[in-house]
Amino acid sequence: MDHSFKIVGIQLNEAHFAINNQYKREKNKVIDLTHSIEVGYKHADKVLRVLVLISSDSENLPFRFSVAWEGAFAFDEMPSDEELERIARINCASIIFPYVRETIADLTRRANMTPLNLPPLNFVALYEESQQQALKIPLKNTRTKRKE
Repeated sequence: MDHSFKIVGIQLNEAHFAINNQYKREKNKVIDLTHSIEVGYKHADKVLRVLVLISSDSENLPFRFSVAWEGAFAFDEMPSDEELERIARINCASIIFPYVRETIADLTRRANMTPLNLPPLNFVALYEESQQQALKIPLKNTRTKRKE
């Protein structure tokens, strides 16, 4: 069944960024950036709220960050719980992710670093993988290579 929805709003809930002054930079060295992505949702009164959180916390990186964006999506008719989870983790997370990516790129640029542009994510594959593993969080410990 086709479930149409509209975007009620998208907002930044959290943005933290800290430079690690203890980090020793080496030119042309690839940084192995580990970050986690969490997608959570809740619904009430035909409104679905989806939170996309990306964070990194390692002493072996030039910086640490945590960014969370939340979107509110309204439905004419609320889908079943199973369909709602799929819509939240695929469609809604895909709509929110570019805001997360832009915030991280902007924070790193403002810190006088090369902007960190997160690669695109395939939320369909992440959802299907999480279903196979029966997990609630689609992706943990994603690695992004970055030259410094």
